[in-house]
Amino acid sequence: MTSTANVMSTMDRRRFLRLAALGVSLPAIAGASACGGGGTGALGGGGGAGGEVTELVVPTNQSPWLDAYRAVAAQYEAESGVRITLREFPYDGLRTQMTNAIQNQNLVFDLFQLDEPWTHQFYDNDWVAPLDEVDAQFSLDPAVLTYDALPYWDAQARTSDESGRVMGLPLNGNVHLLIYRRDLYEQLGIPVPRTWEDAVAAGERAQQAGLARYGYATRGQASSGGQSITYDYMPVLYSHGGTWFADEGTDWTPALDSPEALAATEMFTRLLALGPAEPQTVGQAEVIAALQSGEALQAHVVAAAAAQLEDPAASNVVGKLGYAVVPAGPIGESAPTSGTWSLCVPRGLPPERAQATYRFIRWMLDKQQQTVFGQEGGIASRSDVLAELGGGEAPYLRAVADSMPSVHRAVRYVFAAPMLEVTERILSGIGSGATPAPEGMAQLQEELTRVVREAGFLQ
Repeated sequence: MTSTANVMSTMDRRRFLRLAALGVSLPAIAGASACGGGGTGALGGGGGAGGEVTELVVPTNQSPWLDAYRAVAAQYEAESGVRITLREFPYDGLRTQMTNAIQNQNLVFDLFQLDEPWTHQFYDNDWVAPLDEVDAQFSLDPAVLTYDALPYWDAQARTSDESGRVMGLPLNGNVHLLIYRRDLYEQLGIPVPRTWEDAVAAGERAQQAGLARYGYATRGQASSGGQSITYDYMPVLYSHGGTWFADEGTDWTPALDSPEALAATEMFTRLLALGPAEPQTVGQAEVIAALQSGEALQAHVVAAAAAQLEDPAASNVVGKLGYAVVPAGPIGESAPTSGTWSLCVPRGLPPERAQATYRFIRWMLDKQQQTVFGQEGGIASRSDVLAELGGGEAPYLRAVADSMPSVHRAVRYVFAAPMLEVTERILSGIGSGATPAPEGMAQLQEELTRVVREAGFLQ
């Protein structure tokens, strides 16, 4: 199996030549990736002699699309003269770093990079400045995708709604894709699965024929501080007609005691059973590695994994993969789930630094930069870029574009953190076989009701 050290691949010769052709300063790329680089943050420096901003300290997470972010940030340095210092943290530590900084009024970061589950906590606590507060003339470019109202915040309803204010812009527009071995499907003589039942049947056939060690791969591991198994469970839940709540926005009663939710959970355990024997140990890196090594027939995983899977230095299956919208459930609809990161202006920055951060965010969402981001393995968050790249050099982006009409929001609530502590733990127990599905769903219903009530959304 491909080692996890290869999962975060370094820049290869092809990328070097492309960036050189763009006129990007390669020393700037090395500087942008430093974890402990220069600069003292929003309140401690980064300004030139005339008071202009010369550095932005940007926290980010170690992720499959980090190389793409580095490349575009380096181009911004070359064009603007403003140094972008990317401070890299493990996923589980990034939110803690930003939360501690804003709560202690120690604004060491000039920008917040928020995973979808964190957005409502930051917005509800007024830790982020609305973009029209930084720029009264702000308007959202219609080509920027919104992932079921992700950029918007309705402070009164305390949820995402297009009637609200824009709080941030989507950096990396991840959604689930079905990634499958096109060559093995052709060898088996069967079509690409349209339903979860199709996917299970194909996985079993591939294993019986000795063509794949794993008929399916997806995460069964719980995460601390984010969504792991919960995220991979949602396309199955939604496509079975299940929901987290009775009617989001009006009735927050949990709905995990429904026949639809139970059927989805049982299907999810069947998918996990086609993968490694201890699914509770399988995280995103392991799913990607199982595909890279050629051991897995298929998986549903974030679209950003495609760059690693098509990297000749890290993958044994380059050119052998297909990309499609995730399978549908018994209601006949697929439900790709958004896993999108947002760039936001932290509350409390001095005006000149808030403006500098805002300019960087707007620049990142321009078509030219999003094109480079997509070319380098990121998941562009503009419809025009997805259309252009998906029809050419990045065919997996076509599957992303095809997913947009049916994209569902992830766990994105004011109470997301305590909710995910519950869902990650219980779903992982169900997936490992330690807890029977009916018992686990009853437990999930009870504990999630407590979470929502304590958050003030239920009487």
